[in-house]
Amino acid sequence: MSLNEPRLGTHFASRRERGIQGLPTLSVTIDRGLVLRDRLERRTETNLSAEEHLRVRPSDIVYNMMRMWQGASGLAEVDALVSPAYVVLAPKKTIDPGFASYLFKLPEMIHRFWAYSYGLTDDRLRLYFNDFKRIPWDVPPLVEQKKIAEILSAWDKAIKTTEKLLANAEAQKRALMQHLLTGKRRLKGFEGSDWTNGILGDIAEVVSGPAFPSEEFVKSGLRLLRGSNVKRGLVDWSDEITVHWPDDVGYERYRLHANDIAVAMDGYVGRSHAFFVTDPKPEVLLVQRVARLRTSKAAPHFLYAHICSDAFVRHCERRKTSTAISHITMNDIREFALSWPTLNEQKAIGAVLADASQAIEIARTQLRTLQDEKLALMQQLLTGKRRVTI
Repeated sequence: MSLNEPRLGTHFASRRERGIQGLPTLSVTIDRGLVLRDRLERRTETNLSAEEHLRVRPSDIVYNMMRMWQGASGLAEVDALVSPAYVVLAPKKTIDPGFASYLFKLPEMIHRFWAYSYGLTDDRLRLYFNDFKRIPWDVPPLVEQKKIAEILSAWDKAIKTTEKLLANAEAQKRALMQHLLTGKRRLKGFEGSDWTNGILGDIAEVVSGPAFPSEEFVKSGLRLLRGSNVKRGLVDWSDEITVHWPDDVGYERYRLHANDIAVAMDGYVGRSHAFFVTDPKPEVLLVQRVARLRTSKAAPHFLYAHICSDAFVRHCERRKTSTAISHITMNDIREFALSWPTLNEQKAIGAVLADASQAIEIARTQLRTLQDEKLALMQQLLTGKRRVTI
C-alpha cells in the first residue's frame, strides 16, 4: 500500500437516488452478490415504501456497509430497489464495473474494507462511503480492466456450467435412491423377486465407542473418531479437531475397518455420516456418541445408501431430542425401517448408486479446480502481478 495510490473515491460516487414503484427489490449476499429479496431463505420483511428505498441502476455496485468487511457486495444488472442501509456506488468513467465487482471480492481488498471499517467489535463494523472513498488501490487502464473482467467472466461461466452439472448429478442420484431403495424400480434381471421389510437392526450391528479421557490424549497415534470429525458424507481429519490415542490395547473391538459406516449421534443428526471404503490408515478408534454400523447380512454400499436417504433424515428428525443440540440413540438408528432385496440385487443397486456418487465427486472436483484457478487468476490480474496484453 502506498500513500500515492489513487483512492477508490476517484472511481466511484455515492448514489442516493430515491426508489420508484414497480421495481424489484434486491438484497446483498456474501456469496451470490445481488439477489432478489424474495428468493432469500431468510429474509427480513420491511414496511418501507418504494420511495424510502434506494434506487440502483445497471452497472452500479451495491454493498452492505455492515458486511463489506466480509465481501458483501454485488454488481447490479437491472434497475432495482435496495435497502437504504446499503451503499450504492455509481461507477465513473475511469472504472469498469465488471472489473470492480471482481476486485471487491479479492481477499486483499476485503482486508482493506475491514481496515477502513469502524466499530468496537466485528459485528458492529461499518464501512461508510466517506471511509470507502479513502481506500487506496491502483487500477490499470480502462481497456485492461475490461479485458481482465472478460477473462474472469469466462471462468464464471465455466463455474456456472459445472455447478449445473453437479446439481444434475445430485438430482439424478436422489431420483435413483427414491426408486431403487424402495423397489419402485427394479434392475434388469431382478424383476419379480420379493423384498423383505424390517428394521436396520435386523441386518446390521450398531455399536458406539467408549469415553476416552482427554488427559490421556497424545500428539500422535491412533486417531479417535469423534462426532466433530463426522461430516456430511466424509470424515474431517483437520488438525484442530483431531485427537489421538496411544494404542488399541483393550479397545480392539472399536477399531474401524473397510465397509464400516459411522453415524454421528449429536448435532446434525441424520445428516452427519461417513462410509469407510478401505481400512483407514492410520488406524481409527470409535468414540462414544458416534455409532458404527457393520453388516455381514447386507451389501455395505446398499446399507449406506439408506443412511444417505431422505427417509433416514426424516426418521432422525422424528426421533431426535428437542434440545439446543439434537441427539439420537443407538436404538433410534437400529429401529429405522427399511426394505431389502436379495444380496445380489443389493450389490447391484449399491454399484449403481456408487457410480452416481462418483459422478458427483468428479463434478465437485472439477468445480473446486475451476474455483481455485479463478482465485489464482484474480490474485495475479487484479494486483498487477500479471499484466494483460491488449
